[in-house]
Amino acid sequence: MTPGFIEFLLLGIAVIVHIGFVTTTLGVGIIVAVYRYLSYARKDQNLEAFARRAFRLLVVTELFSGVWGTVITVFLAGFFPSLTAIAASALFGPLAISIASIMIRVPSIAIFWYTWGKVSPKLHSIIGFIMGLSGFGIPFGFRTIFAEITSPRSVAALLQGTQPSLLYAYTDPVFWGLYAHTVIAAVSVGAFMVAAIMIMDRDVLWSRKALLFATIFLLLQPIAGTAYYLILSNNAQYIANSITSGEFMPVLAVKLFLFAVLLAASIHLMRRLGANTIPSYGKYIGILAIAVAITGEFMNDGSRYPYMVVLGSSGISIESLANPLMSIQSVFPAILTISVFLALSIAVFSIAIYYAMIKRFVL
Repeated sequence: MTPGFIEFLLLGIAVIVHIGFVTTTLGVGIIVAVYRYLSYARKDQNLEAFARRAFRLLVVTELFSGVWGTVITVFLAGFFPSLTAIAASALFGPLAISIASIMIRVPSIAIFWYTWGKVSPKLHSIIGFIMGLSGFGIPFGFRTIFAEITSPRSVAALLQGTQPSLLYAYTDPVFWGLYAHTVIAAVSVGAFMVAAIMIMDRDVLWSRKALLFATIFLLLQPIAGTAYYLILSNNAQYIANSITSGEFMPVLAVKLFLFAVLLAASIHLMRRLGANTIPSYGKYIGILAIAVAITGEFMNDGSRYPYMVVLGSSGISIESLANPLMSIQSVFPAILTISVFLALSIAVFSIAIYYAMIKRFVL
């Protein structure tokens, strides 16, 4: 175990848990907005009912996503203060976009719900798109941090004595490859989760529609993933090599296997639903989609080890960026607290899902 490993591990766990929630809430948000608009445009109450039912999932996952986003921020500031300071200085513009998006996203969710049926359908559809699209503004800022520690651009300019422009980070191809992959995965996972809810509700028609939506975006993921890998091959050779021929090659194999299982299950489900039959395993299709997304995030973030910042074929070690004032002994109580919090968080989330989806206390 190299120095700084515990800090790297804790930060990684927080990121993985956060990704599980955030991919769901972002994808469901835009699906709700689209179907709310279609219900207005086509004057179809069935579409509106579908949007209402999908909105249940957004309500439950949004809060947990925000909590774990805060945990990541605290870990970064506590475990890697120098990295946090440099990133905040070089990426002030993108981070401001994320913060502004959060300030729009959270209130818009409440406004969307409390104005449902109380304002015109047209105005409510506009609020829905503000809610759905503002969610993707959050990773549009925060993903620049992941791109910078994969292939520094703004940070490199700052350390060379040049203050980068506010949007200089968006000239990095690594960011665009990662962001495109993130958006496609979020929409796919959100649609799969909605499909799972419809299957639990025994709704054949909307299960098929959600599943078709999810599968289309699932098929786009290999294209986005291949494009991102090619970008990594040119800008972060250490990560690309680790994934295809190094220690993370088994993780890549696991992800490809899960992807194949998800695709096969989707096709089989659609055929069975076409015959008005609902297989019992269909309610787990959303969890399988999240597993694919989490495996991909683990592969993308973990493959940089033992470096925190990758510079082509080498990098800056975790130890050199870890907080020297925080020893393992002092971190241990925090590890225990976080472990307990993680267990409680999963338990509370499971209870929330049960009451929101099964007992329908939400909507």
